[in-house]
Amino acid sequence: MAARFSNLLAVTYSDGFAADRLIAATAFRLREDGVKIAGLVQINTDVPGRTKCDMAVEELYTRTKFQLSEVRGPAARGCRLDHSRLTDAAGLLVAVLDQDLDLIVLNKFGKVEAEGGGLRDLIGHAALLDIPLIVGVPYRNLDQWRYFVNGLADECEVSAGAIEQWLAARGLATCKNGRRLPTRDSLRQ
Repeated sequence: MAARFSNLLAVTYSDGFAADRLIAATAFRLREDGVKIAGLVQINTDVPGRTKCDMAVEELYTRTKFQLSEVRGPAARGCRLDHSRLTDAAGLLVAVLDQDLDLIVLNKFGKVEAEGGGLRDLIGHAALLDIPLIVGVPYRNLDQWRYFVNGLADECEVSAGAIEQWLAARGLATCKNGRRLPTRDSLRQ
């Protein structure tokens, strides 16, 4: 992990399913621990007889779920993202950004973002709010990510320990005994 103190963390990965699980589990745990969190985490499901591309996202603040993959029939050989659903999810997230948030989590800087669309503007807007932001970034999009953030983000591999260390440095981790570490607000005082 980089030595600077950025409010933006890229969790880099090659295994998207492992990254989705870790990022979602971390976000859900933080939410249950009382961290004021918003964002989108991906939930992958296996439906018998279908290609492994059944994906949904949950907006963390409102707990609203959106099905993102188009149902293309049993002969489909790949996934297709339902862009209107992604737009709906992003719109809901934008609507909650004015809340007093401790953290924003976005599961992926994916192909759509790498090409200049999707949640890219939302990532930029969230970064300007000076709220810690975690974004999953697949290796195939890392060059586009680095160009987009222009050196202003920390990076770590998919690792619970590295993410926890980054969160703890911002007062957003929970001690093993269940006591909360200081919040961002208490660190500012």
